[in-house]
Amino acid sequence: MKICLKFIMITTMSTFLYASYDDALELYISKGYQKSLDIIAKELDIDKDMIPDSPNYNLRFLAAHNHWKLGNLQSAITHFKKCIEIKRDNVDPIIDLSMLLVENRLFRDARYYAKKALDLEEVPIVYYILAKSALGLKKYSTAKEYYEKAISIKPEMGISYNGLGIALMRLKRYSEANTAFSAALAIIPNSPEVLNNIGICLEKAGNLDDALRYVKKASVLNPNNPIIKKNLRQLRKNAIKDTGD
Repeated sequence: MKICLKFIMITTMSTFLYASYDDALELYISKGYQKSLDIIAKELDIDKDMIPDSPNYNLRFLAAHNHWKLGNLQSAITHFKKCIEIKRDNVDPIIDLSMLLVENRLFRDARYYAKKALDLEEVPIVYYILAKSALGLKKYSTAKEYYEKAISIKPEMGISYNGLGIALMRLKRYSEANTAFSAALAIIPNSPEVLNNIGICLEKAGNLDDALRYVKKASVLNPNNPIIKKNLRQLRKNAIKDTGD
């Protein structure tokens, strides 16, 4: 009889924990990040991190993403690192941590974790992260090579073509950069970022009229973007000067 009661207790507790996780996940999806964290904090028992079948991995992984959304960088990093420790053969927390780091311009750290991810699995997003890190570190030729590697694995990855265009533009290879941006636009049409990049690339190549046309399109799609607004303002000034000359 005691054995049966114990089994029922464990089963009920497990069901309760998964229900709590599901509630926390629903809150995350609906952008209730702090409320999601409140549920996780009640369920997470750090002493059970390394116990097999513990819910801690899932709880910490979700907590990391909640903190990411809230801008709590160090807390997100801590949870991702613990996830990596719990499941050493799982590439997901390594990739997400490196994405978080590159987003916060911690390029060397992002590169370190991205290379760790490659030891487990060769996936295009990891090469994309390595390329972004190289771009941030002004290693433009290296960035170009990583973007090309990402594209070779997943040709439909538009953001890699956009990144390749930026790397080529930094290398002053404007014709090749424009080709890369055009490929990106074919995959992600009406992207304000890509349209803006095409415009800047055309301006650097000396084609001011077309440059202004593309940046205007970007501005219509995303009128509040400060970079696009600044570029449009500068291009209009240059157009006036060019007409005046």
